[in-house]
Amino acid sequence: MPQYYLVPKRAARAFPALGRASIWLEAQLFRLLFWLLGLLSLERASSVAAAVFGAIGPHTAQARKVRGNLAVAFPQWSEAQIAGTTKEVFRQLGMAVVELVKMRQIWSEREQRLAFCIDPAAQAHFDAGGASVFVTAHVGAWQLTNLISLQQGLTITTVYAAESNPIVHDMMLELREAFGVRLLPTQAGVRPLLRELGAGHSIGLAMDTRLDTGEPIPFFGVDALTNTSAARLALRSGAALVPIRAERLRPGYFRIRVMAPITNPCPEAPTAQQATALTQLVNQHFEAWIKDVPEQWMCLKRRWPKALATSPNPPDPVAQPPE
Repeated sequence: MPQYYLVPKRAARAFPALGRASIWLEAQLFRLLFWLLGLLSLERASSVAAAVFGAIGPHTAQARKVRGNLAVAFPQWSEAQIAGTTKEVFRQLGMAVVELVKMRQIWSEREQRLAFCIDPAAQAHFDAGGASVFVTAHVGAWQLTNLISLQQGLTITTVYAAESNPIVHDMMLELREAFGVRLLPTQAGVRPLLRELGAGHSIGLAMDTRLDTGEPIPFFGVDALTNTSAARLALRSGAALVPIRAERLRPGYFRIRVMAPITNPCPEAPTAQQATALTQLVNQHFEAWIKDVPEQWMCLKRRWPKALATSPNPPDPVAQPPE
């Protein structure tokens, strides 16, 4: 989450007092938003947040990144399709905020609001007590994937990106406690994750965002710098690599799908090659989810190189020179 919304980043850096005031004011606005949403019913809060985010979001800097990502993923789309989907992405983001605020309620009303669909192979793995590396994408109600921990009685450590606004960070961390998982910031590195897997526990990661130190792996047919750490952790620990998706069926109602563990297509190859092959299969899952509901892909950060993502009509990636 950006640290400054109310003032330009350059101005905040040039005038530290202005930056500090902006951080405090933005945090109070979020606090007020969370409080107001908490007063409403889940369905009403989802409707209100969708309307507000849908009205404001398309005019923010993040909207340009959403449009650029959609243009690469769906090159056949018209500008009108991209603009309409961009607005809906922000409407869905508003619903995701409500789901975070209302997570405890969603779990307490799980009999009516949640459906768990678990592949038999995944269920057998859970029943045997095996460790898992859960991978998901920012599609639909992705935050609800953490509830598999409570539903299956699993010990899971979920990696999250800390907010740069320290006050908002504390508020978000308190809300995320409703996930029923251990929380680990991305900057903690892989060692704590290896310890968890070594103890027979599981970990969870959202893997669809760009990692500048990642490997170029096809995503929608276009090479994108991709985090292969989930595959590497699974290979190193022997844990199962398990895709998990939370579908938003309608406001306040969800289905959590746990897919079968991904089978290693080249177990005799060098580890790096195995990790790449496994990550390619993960990307294929993500592509299918996004194609199913492109308006629910929270693609607020640039996924592909700027030369592609900023073009209204992305050129053929084959013709692009290497970066």
